[in-house]
Amino acid sequence: MSDSLPGQPGPTLNRIYEELEPDVRETVVLRLLDAASSAERLALILSRHGHAVSASTIRTYRRSLREGF
Repeated sequence: MSDSLPGQPGPTLNRIYEELEPDVRETVVLRLLDAASSAERLALILSRHGHAVSASTIRTYRRSLREGF
């Protein structure tokens, strides 16, 4: 897995990525990139583990990847 998130994630997702342990990063990145994975559920799981992020932030990031930004 790379040392950063693909595309241009915002500051919240960058911060969360940096805070995660390497083995957890890979799982989170796979879920972030999986459009079939619920943004709401991913946001809830991350928040429960101390990484506050909104589902809207996740959806915006996914949209930016789809649109090539």
